[in-house]
Amino acid sequence: MSTTRSLLLDVAGLRAWYGASQVLHGVDLRIHAGEVVALAGRNGSGRSTFAKALMSMVAADGVRRFAGVDLAPLRTFEIARLGLGYVAEQRDVFPTLSVDE
Repeated sequence: MSTTRSLLLDVAGLRAWYGASQVLHGVDLRIHAGEVVALAGRNGSGRSTFAKALMSMVAADGVRRFAGVDLAPLRTFEIARLGLGYVAEQRDVFPTLSVDE
């Protein structure tokens, strides 16, 4: 019995920049429905830039598809409406809220 899992995220040749500085150099990643994936690496390795590139928050090119939809022409809010999101790891995301709130 074979199990067919749909391709949820397809990234190929992803490159990203902050101004003139290229940060990502041809990243490839495929995630199928039901998989759990973690990005790990030292500071400055490009994890946050990868997520920001998926969300069109930094200049990027390469294949970026989520659930079969090409993300490249979409704006950040349109990508979020598809169900993909990015939450920064800074501690000040909600600086005035308590844990209970």
